[in-house]
Amino acid sequence: MSAKVVRYRDAWWVRIRFNGKKREKRFGPTSKDKNAALKTAEKINAKMLLGEYDPNRRNQKRLPCTPQLQEWLDAYRPTLKRTTEKLFEGFIRNHLSPHFGDRDLQEIGERDLVEFVAVMQAKGRAPGTIKNNLSFLRQVYNSLIRDEKLIKNPASNLGRIMRSVQNASAKETVVREAWSHKEAARLIAIAREHESGFAPLLELLFATGLRRGEAIGLQWADVDFESRKITVRRSITSQGLSTTKSGRSRRVVMTPALGETLFAQLTRRQRERIERGWPETPIWLFCSETGTAPEPRNVERVWSRVRRRAQKQGIRPLPLHSARHSWATWAIQAGKNIRWVADQLGHADASTTLNHYAHAMREDDEDLAFLDLGVAKRRYASPSSNVERSSDEPEHTTNQNHWGKLERETGFEPATLSLGS
Repeated sequence: MSAKVVRYRDAWWVRIRFNGKKREKRFGPTSKDKNAALKTAEKINAKMLLGEYDPNRRNQKRLPCTPQLQEWLDAYRPTLKRTTEKLFEGFIRNHLSPHFGDRDLQEIGERDLVEFVAVMQAKGRAPGTIKNNLSFLRQVYNSLIRDEKLIKNPASNLGRIMRSVQNASAKETVVREAWSHKEAARLIAIAREHESGFAPLLELLFATGLRRGEAIGLQWADVDFESRKITVRRSITSQGLSTTKSGRSRRVVMTPALGETLFAQLTRRQRERIERGWPETPIWLFCSETGTAPEPRNVERVWSRVRRRAQKQGIRPLPLHSARHSWATWAIQAGKNIRWVADQLGHADASTTLNHYAHAMREDDEDLAFLDLGVAKRRYASPSSNVERSSDEPEHTTNQNHWGKLERETGFEPATLSLGS
């Protein structure tokens, strides 16, 4: 029975063994977290020696669910994007608070979370929505554990719970749908014919794989026509202007055709500035009619009209985000490096890209040329004791006899039959 500090998954943990059972408590990755873990382990070991350690003793103070969730949100509000903040507020108001109310967080276990999943499913909520609710709850639990108000996080196995739920309820495997090249070309043609102002944006989405918010958040200063690169710095969502999803900028390549389209777009904006008497050219690539930042709802309205027209011509009515899936699918099918595709998409980890688009990778299971070592091309006759060496055959200077045995000069290894070499 003891408590010791270990480094695990880029963080410091206190690992406790008591009466044949193991408990763990995560602190964090920094040296400050390590010192806190060492102090905690020291206290636990002291209590064990005195016989005062009781791992089942809970915090005496109640931790009602709804107030604790709201308290966490208020405390961490400065660290959240506006969209994330609104999302968490909705989780509390619409799902977590109505279900758990003021139940003590110390009394909520894994079975209670599974029950929450079942209730949400009965209401027709999507698996992604359920998972996001529980992910938020897990963050709150981790915060309380760091503050030493709780010992165990019932949502620590959230991934396993959700995978089991999804596998049990799914009727078919989910595949990220993408348009073919012909479908994409037809969509762009329809947009050029009926929604000329929207066509450049649609072409940009297909040519770069940007998210919609990232595309409509582009400014002319982000476009480098000389190097044919676009710098993605910001995003415009329903909640306004914010950073990219990853919080980092990135540079994406621009095809020659897209460069021509955007240069024509810039020329059109400069002409509009003169015609409408604007003091300067709008900074946004896809500005509103008054030259201000684009409105995501207006983009969705225009896309709905284009999609309805395309559907009448037999094109699948996928969401606009499928343009991003299409770009990624085409890039991987063309044999592009996964790391490069991930960088272009803005994925922090290439494994995310691989998990989403592994189905698009080439399947050259019959092409085994990479395994050709030239062995099959060699033809050697097996040595025979009945064949005498011809008079014109040169004498060997090695220690190999006619049986094909080799002897190392050092004599440390026994003679070995050759493999025909």
